[in-house]
Amino acid sequence: MVSAQPGSAPPQPGSAPPQPGSVSAQPGSAPPQPGSAPPGSAPPQPGSVSAQPGSVSAQPGSVSAQPGSAPPQPGSAPPQPGSAGAAAAARLAALRQAGADRFDPPGYRFVEALLERARALDGGARARLDDRASARLAALEAAFHHARAEALAELRALADAGVPDDGALAAALDRGELAAVVRAARRRLRERVAERQTTTVPWLARLRGEVAARDVRLPEPLARDLAELPCDGDVVERRVKRKAQALTSALSSALFHESLVSARATLAVARAADNLPEDAGPYNAQVLAARALCAAERLSDHYLRALVAGLQDLGALAAALEPEPERPARKKAAPRSGGEPRSRRPASPKKASLVRGSR
Repeated sequence: MVSAQPGSAPPQPGSAPPQPGSVSAQPGSAPPQPGSAPPGSAPPQPGSVSAQPGSVSAQPGSVSAQPGSAPPQPGSAPPQPGSAGAAAAARLAALRQAGADRFDPPGYRFVEALLERARALDGGARARLDDRASARLAALEAAFHHARAEALAELRALADAGVPDDGALAAALDRGELAAVVRAARRRLRERVAERQTTTVPWLARLRGEVAARDVRLPEPLARDLAELPCDGDVVERRVKRKAQALTSALSSALFHESLVSARATLAVARAADNLPEDAGPYNAQVLAARALCAAERLSDHYLRALVAGLQDLGALAAALEPEPERPARKKAAPRSGGEPRSRRPASPKKASLVRGSR
């Protein structure tokens, strides 16, 4: 150790004592500045800048602001990783991906504006804006998650009710249109409940029983729709009420047509039996036709109706093909002799009264 030279400045208070082997300050050298590193201490780390007296200490790895320097301009520096603004911005981006900008556009834009304004400030003002943005963001997140859970519950209720989803509600849920999803799901559920309510269609059960009793042969589409109709007597669901009413009208028309054909067949048999000539032999054509009709009526009503219908069609066709009889031509009246004018007949009192009344 070398002692200090004569005339050198005394050591400052709080400075480290001279280490063994250190060289004392030379005569006339400047004393060390306050806060400066003592001789033999480690040099400053690369990239760090020492703070000036009275300045606020900077975080590790950051550059401290010089006294009197201008604040950063808007959008000049993004929030540093790990800060409150960066965390809020990440949460806001996640909400945007989930569709929060469509769920509450004003609330989302307000939080976004707060974060943009906070990036343009520094110090306590920036911290206050970051805190306010975080509080608003927390409220937006809570409202969004609550609304999404409500929309999912409505969709589950819709699926449990057996209403098929065409994909429109799921797409709206992904876009964040939660209020529209809830309204549409509730409307469909109400329609489904209204459709499952029962109502009464009069005469449905009676007409079906009449068709079965008469053994009426219904057309294939009508028979199929009648077999597929969900009903309990006259009670059906509201969703198939119109179909049940249409089937009732079709059954009534089928029964009326069947009754009409049966009445025509019975009347044809009765006329054929009553109009037989008295002196007709057993092999007379009219007698044979009447006997055939009576035998068909005893054996099968369906065959009799079909036979009579065919005979009526043949009669109508023969009448249409038969030429019209020629009408005799009128004979012209012979002209009267002499040139006397033809006297007019006096008008009848009825015609005269009509003429007077018209005037």
